[in-house]
Amino acid sequence: MKGHLYQFTIEHVEDKKGNLVASEALSFTTRNHDDVFKIVAAMQGKMDLDRSDATALAVGLKLFGEVMLKHPKQPLFKELRPQFAVFMKGLKSL
Repeated sequence: MKGHLYQFTIEHVEDKKGNLVASEALSFTTRNHDDVFKIVAAMQGKMDLDRSDATALAVGLKLFGEVMLKHPKQPLFKELRPQFAVFMKGLKSL
């Protein structure tokens, strides 16, 4: 698959009680047909969310959406696909 290649790294910093967590980072590479940085910038300017939440939403949607596109016959996504398409059209219209 062609597309932009990204390296993602996530670190668990605190638990739900605010205690520091010492654990290894989770890191992976993945491709996406869109420029995720452009999507993040657009989301930060269009929605009434703080910068962190807008970034998390944009990255999460792009990662999830790309997996759905990559696996169109996956039964797990069958019921969600139509609603996801409607959601994305609404988001893009902002």
